[in-house]
Amino acid sequence: MSLLDTIGGAQEFATLPTVATKVLALLEGETADVREITQVIETDVSLTLKILQMANSPLYAVRSSVTSLNQAVLSLGLNRIANIVLSVSIFSKFMMLSRGQSAQYMEAFWHHSSSTGMAAKSLATKIKRTFRDVEFIGGLLHDIGKMAMIQFDPERYEQSVKLITETHCSDLEAEMEIFGVDHATTGELIARLWKLPKELQTIIGHHHHPENLTDARELTAVVRIADMLCEMWGAGVGEGIEEVKLMEEPSWQVLCDAIPDLRGLDIEVFTFELEDEFNRASSFLKLITNDAA
Repeated sequence: MSLLDTIGGAQEFATLPTVATKVLALLEGETADVREITQVIETDVSLTLKILQMANSPLYAVRSSVTSLNQAVLSLGLNRIANIVLSVSIFSKFMMLSRGQSAQYMEAFWHHSSSTGMAAKSLATKIKRTFRDVEFIGGLLHDIGKMAMIQFDPERYEQSVKLITETHCSDLEAEMEIFGVDHATTGELIARLWKLPKELQTIIGHHHHPENLTDARELTAVVRIADMLCEMWGAGVGEGIEEVKLMEEPSWQVLCDAIPDLRGLDIEVFTFELEDEFNRASSFLKLITNDAA
């Protein structure tokens, strides 16, 4: 049985965690009720605590201390709350399922995912693009196909990482060799099973080649650049990237086509500033990494 067939029939990948499913369903309605959404979230004490921690983190920089869930929802807005609920629910669920070798890889995976989300948000801010925080959640979820590979077969996942190290092939090539499918295709299947918003499905399934997209090109390019930079900055998860030359990257060209002024940037200074923001966000990264289970 192939990995995709296994995932399609696996109970743990069949649906999103209950609270995340309910919150997304409420938000899809024409009139989302803050009180109703708050009541759903409050049924999960650990999730409520995590939202309060994140609401008071440097990521959102609210003006006054957030002390209640209702205040968090009002301060951050429904889209941001939905993003937090989605990301924390997913990673809490799968960190709990991790044992032995898969737990080791999942810790590195979660660090890369949270780092990419942060870097994508910083990049979007620097180029003055507003994606409603979808760049952050997209960064968090872009590699969920790797998460599935780690969960179902950590031994074969280790083989793919070894192949990348030994041959310097891409992670997509190594996964095709070892699993017969790559993490982008695997992740897109999971995103469809979970009925995630279309933009997230696009990011997850196509983040390696945003230049081939017609929809969500800029958004996916932002996530891809953040993904590569985090690999280079030591927050990687097996892709093996040691150097990123932005001017030669198709993802950067996507952004330059949309924002011509980027062509005149001092790339060295630009990436240094992004890395500095990434390093200063380390306390936040520890916050969302700690107690993920």
